[in-house]
Amino acid sequence: MSGARPGDPNETARRAGAQSAGRSSFSGISAVCSAAVRLTGADGAAVAVLGGNSQARELVYATDAIAQQVDELQFVVGEGPCVEAFRSDQRQIWPDLTSTDALRRWPAFTGEVLALGVRAVFAFPVPGVRKSVGVLELYRGLPGGLGGVERDSGDACAVAIGRALRADWDRRVDALGGVDEVVDAVVAQGGIDGVDDEFSRAVVFNAVGMVAVQLAVPTDQGLARLRAYCYAEGRAISDVAADIVARRLSLRDQRDSGEG
Repeated sequence: MSGARPGDPNETARRAGAQSAGRSSFSGISAVCSAAVRLTGADGAAVAVLGGNSQARELVYATDAIAQQVDELQFVVGEGPCVEAFRSDQRQIWPDLTSTDALRRWPAFTGEVLALGVRAVFAFPVPGVRKSVGVLELYRGLPGGLGGVERDSGDACAVAIGRALRADWDRRVDALGGVDEVVDAVVAQGGIDGVDDEFSRAVVFNAVGMVAVQLAVPTDQGLARLRAYCYAEGRAISDVAADIVARRLSLRDQRDSGEG
């Protein structure tokens, strides 16, 4: 079995890079979000970075509570314009979420987001070196599309956010081997220096690990089960995660029957 030798300087550098990959200042992103709101006529904005499979994500910044809730809803149900923008690497312009197309495409997301008073959502991929590393999400409380200049402004703000991320991550890319690996490391650590605690999902990822152990399933299934529980109970995933980490709540009784 191959492996790094004790004291191998390359392995030491790799580990040091992994430890620092989650520590980014993300300076200037709040200003870009404010500019995006102003230039597109949106009511609020959020930025999320996502892991390679879009299952794991970290909210970097949100201009207001509704923007934060729109992002968390997509995190919980695993669908929505932000998720699709990341997977397709194409902007998603949805001027009226009551449309038949939106309701059919994202039944869980649309029902919940309309209850928040949100009628339009626009999602712009944040470009990385090879593909998107996150999404700039905008919402409006009233239906309405984006004009050409507004779309271009959204794209430009997403590019500016991507530059801000890359400027701070360049040295980490060298240590970990690529931008995707850096994003995954940030998400896996669940904490980013310079991001307000109210946005970090560190407690969620800690809870996912605990749920995986409780249910004897892989971590990706642990996240899916945690999401399903939150959706069924109508509770915020951050609140449920906090209860699990504090051992006030266990999902062990939801372990599939017949498992050892």
